[in-house]
Amino acid sequence: MTSPPPVENANPTAENVLRVADERNFRPPNLDEFIGQPQVKSTLRLMLDSAKKRASILEHLVFYGGPGLGKTTLAAIIATEQGARLHEVSAPALVKPGDLAALLVMLQRGDVLFLDEVHALRRELAEMLYSGMEDFKISIKTGEDASSKMITMGINKFSLVAATTDYGLLPEPMRARFGHSFLLQPYSVDDLGQIVFRAANSLEYLTDDDALHGIAVRSRGTPRVALRLFRRCVDYAVSENTDIIDGALVENTMPLLGLDTLGLEDADRKYLLTLATTYKGGPAGPRAIAANCGLDLPTVEHVVEPGLLIAGLIARTPRGRRITRKGYDHLKSFTPALPNVNWTRVERADSDLPAEVSAAHQ
Repeated sequence: MTSPPPVENANPTAENVLRVADERNFRPPNLDEFIGQPQVKSTLRLMLDSAKKRASILEHLVFYGGPGLGKTTLAAIIATEQGARLHEVSAPALVKPGDLAALLVMLQRGDVLFLDEVHALRRELAEMLYSGMEDFKISIKTGEDASSKMITMGINKFSLVAATTDYGLLPEPMRARFGHSFLLQPYSVDDLGQIVFRAANSLEYLTDDDALHGIAVRSRGTPRVALRLFRRCVDYAVSENTDIIDGALVENTMPLLGLDTLGLEDADRKYLLTLATTYKGGPAGPRAIAANCGLDLPTVEHVVEPGLLIAGLIARTPRGRRITRKGYDHLKSFTPALPNVNWTRVERADSDLPAEVSAAHQ
């Protein structure tokens, strides 16, 4: 096995800084190289090609879905495909109307403005943005006293690409001004394996199918998680002086990260154990489960449950969460003394499971 070449100069030269940037950023440069989300890609390709042929500015778009699914990556790809400059800003960072006005005024024709966490945009700023999106004009108040006036000024035509994890929190006037909204779905194991394979190639590491599957199946359907786990495998490979990341190396790395065969962490296992024992498999509400397993409710709702749902280990029902047969079997594999669950009360056929669980089984 060939060891990676030693670093001859640890000083932060331009070459060294560039290599660090490459190791941290595995984003695809264009839409053709973007892996996964086939429906999103086909619609976006149609819109981009149409705008290019018409020499027009791309309509405003919004991407929504869980964190780490590629919203920022797609915004950068849109700017590249349009040959435009990309400006990135997080909505909570915009505090005053002047902050948003300064941002919009500096945009040149055709620029892409990526507004992350758009659901957190303050109401008065959202109202200013409406006219900016639709009429490419903004109104600014000149002062705070009774003599203050509203000045309306034009801005250059731009494309707003917004991102949110809570699409339902967007005001209806804002949703109506987007040309299209894209829901980003969790990625399949095969797609995640391809993403890891591309990252490994970019760093000149050899991989095998077992390694790619071992990382992908633990990634909660999320490329960001897959790449984070891959980086930890690279750390392990460096410590072993090897440039081969195989199945054995992955299986040696994951326990060091506290991950089991499905990528569950301690908090996930506590949740499952509480649902299986305290609540006899469910149904039970997330607040009650959180209180009994020693976790805060936001962690349960936004971190633990999404991963368990994607893996098909729990299901949402009108009466609360319940453990699935797959979840119980996984829990039983490392907690043999589990009490029996009354499956006649809590189990349904796979065809009757909620959509997110049914998709996880496919």
